[in-house]
Amino acid sequence: MQRPSPLKTAGLLPKVSSNPDLPESLRNSDKAFVSSRKLNSHKRKQPDSGDDCNIDDMRVSLENKIDEKLNAWKNELEISIATTIKTSMQSIMEQEMEKMRASFSDLIKQVSDRLDNVEQSLSYAMDRQDSFDTRLREMEEKMKQNIDVISQLPDLQYEINSMQQQARLYNVEIANVPERRDENLVTILERLGSFIKHPIKMSDVVSVHRVPHFDRKTTRPKNIIVRFTTKILRNNFIEAAKLAKGLKSDQLSISGTAQNVYINEHLTGKNKQLFRMCREAATKQNYKYVWIKNGTILVRQTDSSEIFAVRKEHDVKKIK
Repeated sequence: MQRPSPLKTAGLLPKVSSNPDLPESLRNSDKAFVSSRKLNSHKRKQPDSGDDCNIDDMRVSLENKIDEKLNAWKNELEISIATTIKTSMQSIMEQEMEKMRASFSDLIKQVSDRLDNVEQSLSYAMDRQDSFDTRLREMEEKMKQNIDVISQLPDLQYEINSMQQQARLYNVEIANVPERRDENLVTILERLGSFIKHPIKMSDVVSVHRVPHFDRKTTRPKNIIVRFTTKILRNNFIEAAKLAKGLKSDQLSISGTAQNVYINEHLTGKNKQLFRMCREAATKQNYKYVWIKNGTILVRQTDSSEIFAVRKEHDVKKIK
């Protein structure tokens, strides 16, 4: 916008108007004046130092406003970015927390299930332990009840053996007589009575038969068991056999290689083992006599020593 001339404004310049009635020279001069005014006006429009200051101020003000606007935008952008990041982080954290809660919940459920299984196993184990404890107490009670029986077992075995030996008091055992398929034991017994000079009446004999050995692996002939009607008859027969020493199988008219024949009391298997142990111990300790009388094992070290009986295995220790 063109500023008014200060001279004109102050009324220093006359007002000139274009009059058509003026001569051409005046109009031309007027035009020249106007042109001069215009030229002067153009010259006055060049900015002075004061205008430069205004422009700088305006530029500074504009730059400040721009800076303020940019700072405002920057702040808004930072706030927006921070808000967005915060919102995103919150969302991510919430998602992760939800996953962690779900995972933790599954883990707790698994642990709970395992604890339930462990509890069931422990309960089963405790029940089994209680059952074992109960059975153990029952067994202990039974063992306590059987202690007396166990402690009495050797005595019971001795009593049974004594009863079995008592039942053999009428018997004689004839050992090492060769066996024949067509043998006649009654005839052999009669020949034996004739040889020992103690004739046998068959009315005095209850039975005569062979019995298997206690040791099944032995190859010796089975023993002949003769049962008499009385103990006296049995004892007389044994005494007569002891007096007739050196009895052999050929003296009984039994063919084949002659074998020594032995006549003894009929002992139980237990007493036979005990008699063998006594003889072995007596041999080691130089005892002179070990014999059987009425089913009892008797031991004597010398002719003048005291006689003692061996009825049980621990009695063998007496031979020392």
